Amino acid sequence: MQLSLALDSFQETLPKKPYCTNDLSQGLLIRPKETAVKFKYLQPNHPFYQNYLILDLDYESSLIEILYSMTGIPMPNLLIENKDNGRSHIFFTLKTPIYKTNASKIKPIIYANAVLKRLQSLFNADLGYSGLIAKNPIHEQWRAYTLRDKPYSLNELASKLEIDWKEANKPIKQDEAIGLGRNCYVFHTARFWAYRAVREYRGKTYNQWLQTVIDHCLKLNEGITEPMQYGEIKGIAKSIARYCWKRDGYAYQEFIDRQRRKGSIGGKKSKRLPVDGSEASTKPWEALGISRATYYRHRKHETG
Repeated sequence: MQLSLALDSFQETLPKKPYCTNDLSQGLLIRPKETAVKFKYLQPNHPFYQNYLILDLDYESSLIEILYSMTGIPMPNLLIENKDNGRSHIFFTLKTPIYKTNASKIKPIIYANAVLKRLQSLFNADLGYSGLIAKNPIHEQWRAYTLRDKPYSLNELASKLEIDWKEANKPIKQDEAIGLGRNCYVFHTARFWAYRAVREYRGKTYNQWLQTVIDHCLKLNEGITEPMQYGEIKGIAKSIARYCWKRDGYAYQEFIDRQRRKGSIGGKKSKRLPVDGSEASTKPWEALGISRATYYRHRKHETG
């Protein structure tokens, strides 16, 4: 892919109103993307999904280091370099975005965070970088390169980096709750609490349990340096609540019993009374001393 095509694709996938600035020390602005692309720094990923895994290479001549010193590792799709010292941000473009809404699944987020951590280690990247704001590859302040045309799937990156689910699913600490690590920290911390807490909700409703899990996750989120949005928290909480509710035998059986009782009551209300004089009311099979099924089976043969 030519650089111009890569930059066109980058601009197309930007959020409608990304954060942007010319000076990180002066704070961030929110502007329409047509205006934001004129700033030196901007927000590449949408708040509700990620198209890129972004690393901060805070050392000089980073492009040369990648091309000549780092062998056998996945190449980034984009590299945006400081012309003066060669420090850069590198982008790994994802074939399928990582979604972070209240309807999102947690497993892709966990995998993506594990991939990101491994890439940070391989590229000697800044571990404290959240990926929220990056050098704008369209801005003349920087020099941009394309090192790979084809986007990556998560499976491809995980395979190249030899990451399996057991490794990816390891709990992380609060000080590692940066970027996608925030989702992982809240998920792992809350799920261990939930395994026991669900027992206190035996005899109560699922919605009461779900709200308790949401509230617990919100409290964990308050302790993070850059808290997540409510939709992300709700998505994590729903995943934990469903899992624990179904696997707590007592609570789940009570739920099944309640549903069965509701169905039984509904069935009784909907039953029609037999019409006077009909076979259903006179029950001729009882006079013959046979079952209802046998009676109708004989009737079928006689009429056939």
